[in-house]
Amino acid sequence: MPIHPSQRLLNHRRTKIVATLGPSSTSAAVIGRLIEAGVNVFRLNFSHGTQEGHREVYQTVRAEAERLKKGVAILADLCGPKIRVGMFAGGSVMLVKGEEVTVTTRQVEGGPGLIPSQYEPLARDVRPGQKILLDDGNLSLEVVSVAGTEVSCLVIDGGLLKNKKGMNMPRAKLSVKALTEKDISDARFALGLGVDFLALSFVRQANDILELREIIHEEKSSCAIIAKIEMPEALGNIEKILGVADGIMVARGDLGVELPLEQLPPIQDQLVNMARRFQKPVIVATQMLESMIENARPTRAEVTDISTAVRSGADAVMLSAETAAGKHPVETVLMMDAVLRETEAWLYERDQFRRLTPLDLRLNDKNIEFAVGQATAVLARDLSVRGIIVSTKSGHSAAVVSSFRPPSPIVVITPDERVSRFIMLLWGAYPLTKPNEDYENMRETAQRIAVEADLVRENGTVLVLRGFNPNPAKNMPGLIVVPVQR
Repeated sequence: MPIHPSQRLLNHRRTKIVATLGPSSTSAAVIGRLIEAGVNVFRLNFSHGTQEGHREVYQTVRAEAERLKKGVAILADLCGPKIRVGMFAGGSVMLVKGEEVTVTTRQVEGGPGLIPSQYEPLARDVRPGQKILLDDGNLSLEVVSVAGTEVSCLVIDGGLLKNKKGMNMPRAKLSVKALTEKDISDARFALGLGVDFLALSFVRQANDILELREIIHEEKSSCAIIAKIEMPEALGNIEKILGVADGIMVARGDLGVELPLEQLPPIQDQLVNMARRFQKPVIVATQMLESMIENARPTRAEVTDISTAVRSGADAVMLSAETAAGKHPVETVLMMDAVLRETEAWLYERDQFRRLTPLDLRLNDKNIEFAVGQATAVLARDLSVRGIIVSTKSGHSAAVVSSFRPPSPIVVITPDERVSRFIMLLWGAYPLTKPNEDYENMRETAQRIAVEADLVRENGTVLVLRGFNPNPAKNMPGLIVVPVQR
């Protein structure tokens, strides 16, 4: 059987794109081009910039989305505790393998043999024999002794250490809270703007999410929380974290430093599967097209990495420095879009979406949701329907259907603009905001929506699902098959 190098692309891309905004991409012209290139969610990175700067970018995104009549969501990524080195005389210091150095939490300028750290609890958190990794693990130290504010270390892997590079302590139990005072200030500010998602860094346990949830409630917001999984401790608490978060991000940067790199691929797959079983969106992030920060074309390995994330069933893939500081932000998104579409077309042609369906969604006794969600995916496949139309007020029904990765695109009708923007992160789902829609006569509504959403270009069939209710006593979903004529 011959191998066909190209596939017939699908009309609706299933996997979503998250793009970080920064110096290369904050102008209205570039943001507009990024939206047209296929960005679904824009990320504001609060580790950099000022609040006023983020306000201007936020307003630009909303204005460009309105101008282009495109649905786009905005995610504010909170900084988390700063675990970084300080400043050096001349901007850097050379670490030589085998030499002794002191890492100090005193407010001093670093130099040969002295590394300042911005992480005040460092001396309390590390023990002799533990490793301190610097600059994404490119440099490493081994702790020899601890005294007061001074941590004596031996250089294991040397090299040039520059100002403000990151520090990781893989075996240390960090005493600092995930939510810092800066994060609280930034969260309140972002909620005031009206962001759709808050991403919380260095999540280790469910209580980290609940603390942020309290702030969201205080601000009278319905903003969703994305838990960034980048600490080993979070892996042991992942079910509890998923139980209270609205989604997760596989933050491979720190996670790939905190754990041996060879463990990262199976961990990524397990996190994707776990999130889908909890019917929560999952973002795969970090270094997906890293080479395009400088180059106009990616490496073959990066393209394969993106395809792997698609085939594992991730809801979204994320670009960081590639679009924030890279030379080719728009071209990077176009490349990401092309790889996603080609991989999805290959999966569709071979009826492989069914393999993305989790084997067991029976968590928290949600058996009705499991049965109806699975039935929707199976009917969509067996009847070759053109689309699935879901009516929902909270977005929960859309998340349930999306988690089963049906072969047909999912059009979500909701009266709430905020829910519409949450849908932008869900695999295969695209929202239509209809404040005054007739939800009582869904058969006629579905026929009209199928044409409006370009699901049916000739005569065809769509499925219609009326929503689940979080209250089991009121949970009476309905699933109907609707023929559509054009």
